[in-house]
Order: sequence, then C-alpha cells, then structure tokens
Amino acid sequence: GWFLCHQFETEANWKFHNVTTGPEILADFEGKRLDYWVTGYGTGGTFHGAGKAIKAARPDVKIVLAEPEDAGLLASGVPTEHKPDGSPSASHPAF
Repeated sequence: GWFLCHQFETEANWKFHNVTTGPEILADFEGKRLDYWVTGYGTGGTFHGAGKAIKAARPDVKIVLAEPEDAGLLASGVPTEHKPDGSPSASHPAF
C-alpha cells in the first residue's frame, strides 16, 4: 500500500514547522544575533511556518528564499496549475 500526504496542499505542513522548526532555530540563536535565515523551497511548508515563527519573535530578521537556478519555481513567474482538490495537475514547467 501507499499513503499520499498532500504536503503541498495541507495546512498541517506549515503549521508543523511553525511550532517545531521555527522555535528550534530561535532556541539555537537565543542570546545571539540572527540577521538572516536562508532556506530552500520545496513544498513551502518550512519557509511559511518557520519563517512565520522567526518573524514573530524577531521581526528584523531577513528571510531569504533560495532555489536552484535550473529549477526555479518562484523565479519562473509561472504559477502551478491545480486540480479542484488543490493538488498539482502536472509537473511545474520549471522542472
């Protein structure tokens, strides 16, 4: 069998990172400077959730999103087409 978690579509993705990854990063930098947080972009869950937690605690932190030049989802400017259930209808053209 298999399980499809719909991590691109579920609110639980970013919410999990908001209460785990973000606070973990903040704890690691307690009492230290944190000027920038650089992250990659996959489902967007880490960027959204951890970024939200970091910005809430430290509004001056600059959040930088990095993605491979040859697979630029955001840099392409092309939105992902979706089915009515919110899942991607096909692979993104950047891939």
